[in-house]
Amino acid sequence: MAKIQLETRQIGGGIILLAGVGMLLSALVINPWVGKLTRGASVVDYADVLRSYFWWALVLGAITFALGRKVAKGKSWADGFSVFFLLLALFVIGDRWLLTKFGLTLWEYDPELHYVHRKGAVRTLVVAGRPEDLVVIDEHGFHDTEFPREKPAGELRGLMLGDSVTMGYGVTYAETFSAKLEELLAHKDPGHGSHQIINAGVHGYSTYQERVTLERNLDLSPDFVAVGFCMNDVTEPFVVNTEYGGTGLDYHGVTQTPNPISGLLANETGIGRLMQKLSERGKSLQAAKRTEVYNARSMAIESRTNPEYQEGWKIVLDEMAKLYGVAKEHEVPVVLMIFPYTFQLNDPATLAPQEILKAHAAEHGVDVIDFTPIFAEAILEEKDVVKVLEAEGKSPEEILPFFAWRIDEYFFDEDHFREPGHALVAQGLYEWLVSKGLVEPQ
Repeated sequence: MAKIQLETRQIGGGIILLAGVGMLLSALVINPWVGKLTRGASVVDYADVLRSYFWWALVLGAITFALGRKVAKGKSWADGFSVFFLLLALFVIGDRWLLTKFGLTLWEYDPELHYVHRKGAVRTLVVAGRPEDLVVIDEHGFHDTEFPREKPAGELRGLMLGDSVTMGYGVTYAETFSAKLEELLAHKDPGHGSHQIINAGVHGYSTYQERVTLERNLDLSPDFVAVGFCMNDVTEPFVVNTEYGGTGLDYHGVTQTPNPISGLLANETGIGRLMQKLSERGKSLQAAKRTEVYNARSMAIESRTNPEYQEGWKIVLDEMAKLYGVAKEHEVPVVLMIFPYTFQLNDPATLAPQEILKAHAAEHGVDVIDFTPIFAEAILEEKDVVKVLEAEGKSPEEILPFFAWRIDEYFFDEDHFREPGHALVAQGLYEWLVSKGLVEPQ
């Protein structure tokens, strides 16, 4: 009997020991270094989860291996604990393995803002067909270069608030208007020792998220705040935010949950990411249906007549007023930047949103830079051609395709800018700074 018990113990210990060896061997296969060989340039998007798997497998494998040896040697405290630990280790390793398949997004869960940039995240610009170029999020959670939170003496600081247009969808940081404005100031503003234009834009943010972002970053001591407004700020919350009937899951891959613990489990674990993928189809169909109702073009035409859009505008303008109030309370000048959709460049019937925003800003004593005519001037440069097409009876919607090549020069899609578009915005901001006396040109 004793001999049989000894053999059983050795078999059990051997199984646990082999499981530990398996985990250690998997760490040699699943890691960022091997990933470079198997995934190529896209390994950048998975480097964090591959690194996580490597360290978990290394640590848990080593402990499991040691427990297996302890069990095989004879009766000890490790007998019962080793089985529990092995099951726990296999669960954790399995979860980390799932993450290496699904990856983590550029964003992470935030109980108040729904999501924020993942600090220190590095991702490729695959969405723009530029897999070799990178988006790098700094230690503060901004699409920006590293800088100290405490403002150095003699520095001019600006805080850029907004959504993906401000953040720079499809472009690197160096191509954003935040970086372009810094370059302009470095050459044209000798009155300040240094310049820091902070890019606090985040994909998909609406006005309330921008207001909270301002409140959280007042310690940066900005000399001015610029708020970028894109037309889908009115419609997107109704598609995404559960408070307004949205799906709670959008292209950010971050599920809205009632508390931080469930948010962590749903968004930062392999099992949570798997559940997202399984539920994604149904929610994507639901989101598509809501997008048909809440779309930017319809909103631009029906802002003053459609009750649903009027509700959206009330929410937006209330939050915008709060944002203006925060800036005023801290005596920080603020300017509203209105970013157009391409269909608005030659169609007066779609400009109600610009009028609403300007009137509201005027009520609160806030300056506005409407980039609609600025982009229209750059893109529809050949006025004679426009007049000929109008004389032929073509509508604004029919005229715009004649300038598609120039639209493509400035726009990545219908609302996001390429580098020349960002340069136009930077120039407009620079001229506003000069007009306010915040910058004295050389």
